[in-house]
Amino acid sequence: MELITRTGDDYFRLLENLLPRGPAWSDSDPLLAGIAPTLADVEARAHDLVRETDPRQTVELIERWEACCGLPDSCSIPGTETLAQRQQRLDAKINVAGGITESFYLSVLDSLGYPSATITKYEGMGFVCTSPCTASLYSDEWNFVWQVNFTEETKISDMTCLSQCTESLRTWGDTTAECVINKLCPSHTIVLFSYPPEATRASY
Repeated sequence: MELITRTGDDYFRLLENLLPRGPAWSDSDPLLAGIAPTLADVEARAHDLVRETDPRQTVELIERWEACCGLPDSCSIPGTETLAQRQQRLDAKINVAGGITESFYLSVLDSLGYPSATITKYEGMGFVCTSPCTASLYSDEWNFVWQVNFTEETKISDMTCLSQCTESLRTWGDTTAECVINKLCPSHTIVLFSYPPEATRASY
């Protein structure tokens, strides 16, 4: 919903139109000029409060929203989440309807900031005696495996001259998104996470 914001000049003209007609009234009434900016400020503040009712836009009340939703939780990394990421977590917690379908998990990924993510299912891909010799050697256990494919670039950290010698040359991925999906997935399934090749490629 788009909110219309009026300026002090707008309110001044509105107040002028409420005055009785006649030569006794000035075209630049100082009383109206003093009241108009205050009314504009009140309206702007009211719009701020309307936005606070939407967890995707909340700023001032975000801590109250999080407290009501049990956030931060075990998927949160204290001190590392940006405001936008916290809003995404709230959106996923409140506005995404529950389910165990592919569309449900895609909606969760969308709310977490990955609208182009896809899901690969391995059900029915097990290798049998009639399978082509070029088919992958999927065992029956792969019927319970599915994969989330991130198409957008995720968080990437490269080793620098200030890094410890035991650190990885490159790390990538979104641990928060992985944690949320793992929490929501059926307990008998295993979720794999795939990232774009350019994210996982490291220089040696």
